[in-house]
Amino acid sequence: MRLLILGLSSIVQRRVIPAAARIEAIGEISIASRSRRQPDEGWPKRGRFFADYDAALRESDADIVYLSLPNAMHEAWALAALASGRHVLVDKPAMITREACERAVAEARRGGRLLAEATVFGYHPHFDALKAFIGENGPLTHVDAQFIIPPLPIANFRNHRELGGGCLLDMGPYAAALMRMLGGGLPSQVTALGGTFHPETGVDMGFSPQARLLNGAVFSGHFSFEGEYQNRLLIVARSGSVMVERVFSPPADYRIEWRQRVRNVETVVTFEAADIFERFLDAATQAIASGDHEPWHRDLLVDAECRARIAQALGPDQQ
Repeated sequence: MRLLILGLSSIVQRRVIPAAARIEAIGEISIASRSRRQPDEGWPKRGRFFADYDAALRESDADIVYLSLPNAMHEAWALAALASGRHVLVDKPAMITREACERAVAEARRGGRLLAEATVFGYHPHFDALKAFIGENGPLTHVDAQFIIPPLPIANFRNHRELGGGCLLDMGPYAAALMRMLGGGLPSQVTALGGTFHPETGVDMGFSPQARLLNGAVFSGHFSFEGEYQNRLLIVARSGSVMVERVFSPPADYRIEWRQRVRNVETVVTFEAADIFERFLDAATQAIASGDHEPWHRDLLVDAECRARIAQALGPDQQ
């Protein structure tokens, strides 16, 4: 398979390209960027470099397009890539609205193509272990998540509404995917409190959702662009609990540790390092090869609906 990346973002350079280079099914990597020039040092599995996205879709022989553009550009370029006959992987959030996700998934289904949102944190092997832990010590009763980062530089697109900025769009996919993975589907109830607004651009700077998960557990979370760095997950089951740090963005060489308690006995469980981007890309190429796209489409739509429910709970001033 041949991969075309639209947008030479920081995450593409640091994580996507190195991960794609290790995927045996990906034989070539081409890049298109309007804002950055062709890397002088080149890149692995080097294909072509394009300075225009239309030209890239028109002239590239890629099978898969990976979109890493400002959020407001995702829908148009995802639809263009699908219309050109490519499978599409897109940075979170896949689209800004639930309706846009529905349109894009409908187009993917019509063309028999994969459309996937790159909420890659769930591809770490420790999530399978978490589900096994809950099965042994459950049922699950409480989930608490925190992903808080300090304020971003003013030039960052996440600070600008016209580019699809704001904390709900940027971090909402983490909350939604976590509720789906640990709750078994779309939560049955969602409430939320909003944070503050950016003093210069007015985008939302945080949100705190609370939900009743489909399996009955209670979810609470705090997601924000305005505080000391926090990145953790706590799950509590009937007879055990697990606390995990760096759950949403573990580096490729990071060994995740659990602080695990079972019947009041605490232990530390350490997992081997795993590249979540590599595991996501590997799973996506396997789905493309098998033609089994529908689970990915269902997950994308469930997460989009969950984000829409959080937005509705926050009210119009926070959206």
